[in-house]
Amino acid sequence: MRRCISTAACLLLAFFAGELRAQSPDLSNESKDLARVVRHPDGSRSIYERHRNAKGMRCATYTASGKLAAINDYIEGKYGLLVSCMIYNNARRLIYKVAYGYDSSARLIEERMFSCPDGKLVQRVIYKYDASGNRSKPLIISLNPEARSTIAPTLHDDAARIHREMSTPPRRR
Repeated sequence: MRRCISTAACLLLAFFAGELRAQSPDLSNESKDLARVVRHPDGSRSIYERHRNAKGMRCATYTASGKLAAINDYIEGKYGLLVSCMIYNNARRLIYKVAYGYDSSARLIEERMFSCPDGKLVQRVIYKYDASGNRSKPLIISLNPEARSTIAPTLHDDAARIHREMSTPPRRR
């Protein structure tokens, strides 16, 4: 008797879950590739989908009116860490490539963004970790020539200091 009741309850739950999924286009996913839908405060939304037969994910961002704004293709490496990202504009033209760097503990320490097709480094995002392993706010260094006129001279000096610190090995305490 208990087995019949639990089977009936499972079938009823499966039916209602199917009905709810059919009502929401964001939740219906016949291909099983949908990973997540993020709705942003401005009305835009990002849809994350896993790549078929490959390690990685695609994020398509749409405006509040439903037009394509950008596409990010993330590629995972052998151990599941992000290796690169390719960023496309709304015309599906490649505009940036991003490379990710990790330390020996597999913690993200740097992101480097290169413009396409010329391959110039336009931005660095550097992450630091405290003794407990907590990540600090990212330090964003813009190397875009058009943006340099808006950067205060003190920030330019700070960027030079950070580049020196990143090139020297850490001191042990």
